[in-house]
Amino acid sequence: MFTWLNKQGVKSDKGFEVQSINRFKIEYREHNRSISIHVERGVSGGKPCVIIKEDAFEKWDDGIRITADKQIEISRNFSEAMNFQGIVVI
Repeated sequence: MFTWLNKQGVKSDKGFEVQSINRFKIEYREHNRSISIHVERGVSGGKPCVIIKEDAFEKWDDGIRITADKQIEISRNFSEAMNFQGIVVI
């Protein structure tokens, strides 16, 4: 379940947040750690979308690598948060 932080971000009851910082950057935050994700914005199937690189979730902003299983979890969390906001992730 998500709640709005503001017009540009949401918080999950699972303990993570997704916040749009500017046109090209969205932050994923969890347990005092964050990942700054470079995005390209567009439209897909008539809906707003963000396009991210495949390696977007490889490491935290502090440089610590993220395990493959954790990357899958973060990717899923990120997509769910964006979908809640009406934005498709590609």
